Amino acid sequence: MARRDAFTGLRDPNPIIEDEEDQKQGSKMVQQQPLDLIPTADLRKKRSRKWEKEHRLETATYRGIPRQVVELITKDAQSLSVPRDEIFRAFLEFGARLYRDGEIKLLAYPKAQRMTLYSEGDKGNTILPAQKPTNHKWLADAFPVPEKKAGGTQKKKSKKDQEATPQWEIRATFRIPTLLKEEVRSIAREHTLPVGEVVCFFVMEGSQAFHNGSLVLQPSPKTIGKTLFLE
Repeated sequence: MARRDAFTGLRDPNPIIEDEEDQKQGSKMVQQQPLDLIPTADLRKKRSRKWEKEHRLETATYRGIPRQVVELITKDAQSLSVPRDEIFRAFLEFGARLYRDGEIKLLAYPKAQRMTLYSEGDKGNTILPAQKPTNHKWLADAFPVPEKKAGGTQKKKSKKDQEATPQWEIRATFRIPTLLKEEVRSIAREHTLPVGEVVCFFVMEGSQAFHNGSLVLQPSPKTIGKTLFLE
């Protein structure tokens, strides 16, 4: 009885020649490159900024509008379920229309000038600290400058500190039509007034008219899309 080969089942029944085996091994090596086995992510499409570019001129930032006025605008917008910018626009347009029709007037008052270290009599000479008169000490007593603490992180302003912030430092940003923005700017330039003050004056006129019923705002549903299934 012939002896049985233990490796008969492991041998390839279809042997190939050496050249074919080298080509086959080469193709396997190419297919099994590590970088080829890593899935590549799809290229992310760049977000279109067309809408932002087209509406950039409609954005307006004004100084001098008190926080109470901004909060009132936000509250009125929430009560009507409309964007805050639309309420601001309605109030501003109402005030501007009253001004055009002559129903309201802008009365500009003189404003105190800034101080300067270079008066006309000094002929441009710089006043050094050692040359300051002794009677100027009352400035330091009346307006003490707090000492700055070394190191430490800047803390967030509390509500009390925010209320103490000067009104001219407060900024408010809204989106309104370009023509309305230019009209208000032209009116402010005509009277040599800050644009923010004119805007605040017109908005307050519109807000007062809205709350006493003279200005009626009727929001309507805005169509966002379409549907195949009506409720």
